[in-house]
Amino acid sequence: MKPIKSLLLACILLISLSAHAEKLLSQNWVVDLNGQTNEAHTANDSKSTFGVFCSGEKCLFYLQQGLKCDPGTKYSVLMNSQAVSTALSMECTLIGGNLFQILDPFEAVLRATQAGEMIGFAVALQSGAFAVNRFSLAGAKPAIERALLEAAKSKFLDPKTPQINTPKSAPKATQI
Repeated sequence: MKPIKSLLLACILLISLSAHAEKLLSQNWVVDLNGQTNEAHTANDSKSTFGVFCSGEKCLFYLQQGLKCDPGTKYSVLMNSQAVSTALSMECTLIGGNLFQILDPFEAVLRATQAGEMIGFAVALQSGAFAVNRFSLAGAKPAIERALLEAAKSKFLDPKTPQINTPKSAPKATQI
């Protein structure tokens, strides 16, 4: 898991610095495409984010919440959507000074995002209480599918070959 964390950090930094990134909107979701790195994400009213990040062909779902956790430590989380209710594992990961919780198994989270209006996550706190975050799934299915499609296509791209028709100005958001 360590190489994925390093790769994730490098790719997040590349996305934020790239002038060639494409930003697409899908209702309450944003898709950031950058060839070798692609992300679909949403935020809730408490400024927590939930999304999928792909670097090359490897993809993972994550939560970024205001919770403090110990990097490298695995925690349990309950996930609920119209399609799936299950317990997941999440690993606290420090990336660029921010704490992310990497969700596992990927397939369960993917199934949960494919139908319904909302998805929720409940994380047990040391105090015995739960931290609960809910996120809109409006636009999630096409946004996630686009990020995964671009990730699948990235294995066929030669990273040394520049992409044709790359924008010369700052990225603009378009609807998908």
